[in-house]
Amino acid sequence: GDKMNQIQQGDVCLERIDTIPENAKEKKESESGYILAEGEVTGHKHHIQDTQKAKFYEVDGVLFVKALEPVELQHEEHKTITIPKGNWQVGIVKEYDYFKDMEREVKD
Repeated sequence: GDKMNQIQQGDVCLERIDTIPENAKEKKESESGYILAEGEVTGHKHHIQDTQKAKFYEVDGVLFVKALEPVELQHEEHKTITIPKGNWQVGIVKEYDYFKDMEREVKD
């Protein structure tokens, strides 16, 4: 079908999952909502401000979002994306492959 199973905003990606692990603990929101990831350098956040529309869980350092209805994910540098209703696992996309760079330097 045309259900989106993966969405990405900058270096954060969300993957649709069937259920959130039972041992995941619900996290409380902060002043700016639920923060999915924070830029180490810029301090910019991927965050959900509308905490009425989503619940937020964590287990073993992995974050999960339960979107009770479509909810917006915001970020200062990326356009806002809508997370469709459902369960999502939050992942961080590693943009740089340092090992490849290292290999390349050795070959040159």
